[in-house]
Amino acid sequence: MSAQVAYLGTCVPDWVKELSSSDPLQRRLGAYALGEIGPAATEAVSDLAAALQDPVAFVRVWAAAALARVAPPGGESVTVLIAELGDELAFVRSLAAWHLGRLGPAFPGIEQALLPLRQLAGDMDPSVRVEAALALGMLEGKGAPPPELKSLST
Repeated sequence: MSAQVAYLGTCVPDWVKELSSSDPLQRRLGAYALGEIGPAATEAVSDLAAALQDPVAFVRVWAAAALARVAPPGGESVTVLIAELGDELAFVRSLAAWHLGRLGPAFPGIEQALLPLRQLAGDMDPSVRVEAALALGMLEGKGAPPPELKSLST
């Protein structure tokens, strides 16, 4: 049944095939698309779990985010995203923080992410610091807009 579910006209099995592409951007796109399909893509769970071991960090991040949307009860997604907060590339750290914040405070195991996100307050990269702060705001229920947006409402 889920083979009939599609994202951008492409069905689940075809997106799963993208997870095996030699091109990391295609693998990332496959993970993203499966995440957009969500729980209807449950046949992709084992493939997304395998993609958590991808040699490319940003593919691992997107696979973890997709797995969280396809099979939310699993805690493996949070673990991988937390691990990527320590990646050497600022882009990957920022992306992992962004995804953790979007999982929301009710996501199973998300409390494990709070301390690692707080530790990013001293990161050398400003985008990492901002994404970590925004994620903490979302996860701690503050949800306050960034200061630059507050000035627009006055």
